[in-house]
Amino acid sequence: MIFDQRSANEDKRHTERDPETQRRILAVAERLFLAKGFKGVSMKDIADEVQVTAAALYYYFPGGKQELFINMVQQWVDNWTRQTFETVSHVEGTRAKLIRLAEAFFSRQFSNFFALIRDLEEFCGDKPGKRELFRKNRQDRQHLQDIFQQGIDSGELRSDVPAETYISMFEGIMMGIQFKRHFHVDQENEVPVDVPFMAETVVSCLLDGISKQPGR
Repeated sequence: MIFDQRSANEDKRHTERDPETQRRILAVAERLFLAKGFKGVSMKDIADEVQVTAAALYYYFPGGKQELFINMVQQWVDNWTRQTFETVSHVEGTRAKLIRLAEAFFSRQFSNFFALIRDLEEFCGDKPGKRELFRKNRQDRQHLQDIFQQGIDSGELRSDVPAETYISMFEGIMMGIQFKRHFHVDQENEVPVDVPFMAETVVSCLLDGISKQPGR
């Protein structure tokens, strides 16, 4: 696509970075990128669905498709993180908080998550926005750190195990399960996932040991 600076300046006078237009751009970009991946979507595809000119997209996202993709991934992650931890903040007790987190994680459709991360690495490897995305995600991880540390301080969790170790095990178990669900699905023999049972099982195994049955 040829970038037309004159058209972009014309669009600038009409749009002036309207927040609603930017929201619609990101919403359409999320739907298309999740369905088709980075390579399968063009700026024109997004512009046509949003009903703006392609030049207008470059006004909102001067870095082109890479910048738009990074912003879309960040918004996708931010929305899920904010909604999840807002819900968890109203839950009492470390175990109950972790079960709610696991339920939210297993309920989320992550079928395209690994593909998005792959595209992020392959096509946006040296972009500043990508570095900012991962830096911010490290900040978001502080929510999980706080949950485990509060559990340790309150005596709900073993104090000889650092919060960071709990986090690594918790994330590792959940990502392992999601990885298997994503890459090893047998469509004909697939068994529906019992999300509450799976979440309680993961947390029970983490906190009590794998030999203890959930709820006992």
